Amino acid sequence: MPFLLSSLRSVALGLGFVMILTLVVGTQESAAQCPMCKTSLESNRKDDQKAVGKGLNKGILYLLAMPFLVVGTVGGLYWHRQRRFEEVEERRRQILEN
Repeated sequence: MPFLLSSLRSVALGLGFVMILTLVVGTQESAAQCPMCKTSLESNRKDDQKAVGKGLNKGILYLLAMPFLVVGTVGGLYWHRQRRFEEVEERRRQILEN
């Protein structure tokens, strides 16, 4: 059993190292913006329009908020359901004790 735990630990450490290395090496290539946003901003800079930049910033915040809302909703529903399950189990134990 200790051999299995040590091998699982070494596999987990290896995977963690590979993931961190991938994130560090891959950040330079992912620093470029999408072509449509970049083209839109460049063309509006030439025309001295600043409203487009504000709209793009709002769009970025909107896209950033969606995953957090989805994960928060799923997590909240799971927490609520787990809490109700524990209350039912507690009542069941009380009934069985009496």
